[in-house]
Amino acid sequence: MTETIVRPPTLEERSSFYEVYGTGIPNVDTLTFDAFSRWWNRSKVQGDLPSLWRVAVVKDKIVGVAINAVLDSLGWGAIWELVVDKDWRNKGIGTTLLQESEQALLKRNPNLTHFVIGVKIRNARAISFVERLGYGIQSLVLRLDGEATSTLKELDLEVNIARLDDIPTLLHLNPDTYWGHRDHKMLEYSIRGGNCYVMREKSSHMVVGFVRLEYDQEQQDSTVISFSYRDGYGVEVVDAALNEVTTKNAIFWVQDRHEDILDHFYAEGFQRVEAELLARKRVRS
Repeated sequence: MTETIVRPPTLEERSSFYEVYGTGIPNVDTLTFDAFSRWWNRSKVQGDLPSLWRVAVVKDKIVGVAINAVLDSLGWGAIWELVVDKDWRNKGIGTTLLQESEQALLKRNPNLTHFVIGVKIRNARAISFVERLGYGIQSLVLRLDGEATSTLKELDLEVNIARLDDIPTLLHLNPDTYWGHRDHKMLEYSIRGGNCYVMREKSSHMVVGFVRLEYDQEQQDSTVISFSYRDGYGVEVVDAALNEVTTKNAIFWVQDRHEDILDHFYAEGFQRVEAELLARKRVRS
């Protein structure tokens, strides 16, 4: 095994971190340097950069990176992204980086119940890698792309700009359909960033949904939509979200357990273009 030092990145290593991160594409999410820098700066302000982000270093050279996050509402420690430079793979660096990431997550929250990591279904080597380290596949998350204009219609929901004082109510919705994340801090960050909406039933004014729209610079004329909803209102919230989109195309990530929502997407002409497996490992007490 190559001798590897795993530590937090320094502030001067942002560009080097991003360069190594890019060697993992297409098996990690594509990020522009500007988008990555916003993530980096937000994590620095929140204290996650020193406590949860990690670099693997061999002879003063960054050869691997990990971006980790604690999902307190679920009791999960997420290895959000893990990349080893292609010239340094199969040397035990990925294993060391993942294990050190687990320790960092547990130090941040000793009450975690599980570690989780997402891997693209086309990446057979990554699936074998995480399973070899004790992770088990739990669910499938689908990326669905379609035309935002395909479902424009009159709706029974009123749509308003989300406000910070909406957060206590939003926490009681079904969490987002990607990983099931429900977190006050992330909701506050999203709302402060804009392009967030609250859906209410017109007759009762009951809150039934929340959406965040994010323009995807890597996809031509596309908006990525995240959403949460009250039971029984998933389809209505999706349609209300699409009515707010100004780009031609829309992108959703949805777990396979949301069958009624997936059925609606397919009926509206959306197609699967990517899929990711959610792998999870119980934290040993």
